[in-house]
Amino acid sequence: MGRIKKKRAVRDAHRQPGARPVTAPPFSQAEIERVMRLWDRAVDTGLMAGGTDTKYHLGPDGTVLSVALGRNGQVLANGEWLTPSAAERLRTQMPLLAGMVTFYENNQLAGRGLDGAPEDGVMPLQPSGGPDPMPPLDDEALAAAKAATAVLVRQGKVSEPVGAMIIPAQRGGVLFAVGGRDGELYVNGRALTQQWANRLRTTVPDLSSDLDRLQAMRAEWLDSSPEDRTLALAGGCTDPNCHTPH
Repeated sequence: MGRIKKKRAVRDAHRQPGARPVTAPPFSQAEIERVMRLWDRAVDTGLMAGGTDTKYHLGPDGTVLSVALGRNGQVLANGEWLTPSAAERLRTQMPLLAGMVTFYENNQLAGRGLDGAPEDGVMPLQPSGGPDPMPPLDDEALAAAKAATAVLVRQGKVSEPVGAMIIPAQRGGVLFAVGGRDGELYVNGRALTQQWANRLRTTVPDLSSDLDRLQAMRAEWLDSSPEDRTLALAGGCTDPNCHTPH
């Protein structure tokens, strides 16, 4: 608790006279202590140098999201690397702080670290007006992507794509992503190498951020032991504008 009190004291000292204070929601003592133990473990295992430069975001339901930068400059959330799978799990565990999880995930993908993060205790802003209108599916592009994936099925690299992730572009085109039996991530019929990702960006430029997320997911998969990823993408897309046929 000393770290939190110190951070609050510094924050209050820099407020301008007459400024309206930001009221932090109530928080659970047990939850704060749990998160601080996670940071202590991160320090002990060498993920970060110390536990003082952390930010805390408090949910009205008593949940806590705390973030920091690790020794290598990557974002840590509640004491672990903010990988795509960790971000999905955190969004499920603390839905009222899901927007903040996504903020830090997008920052990491863009190489911005903690830049632009709100101060401690500040809740995420309310959505401005709901999701964007659902873009129409480009049936021709989807058929071509499915046909290319069918070749992978015949080759035994991919099971029937029951866990496929389908992301339509606003101006035509689509990303059709499936997990392979060999632990690879295939998009539109090919492994998502850097070269293939760059080619896809030229055809569906408005889906660049989705390609960033898929590339990060592939890198995480390739860093672990190979396993059948057939259903790995099932339920993996939280974007309301994402078509997922599972």
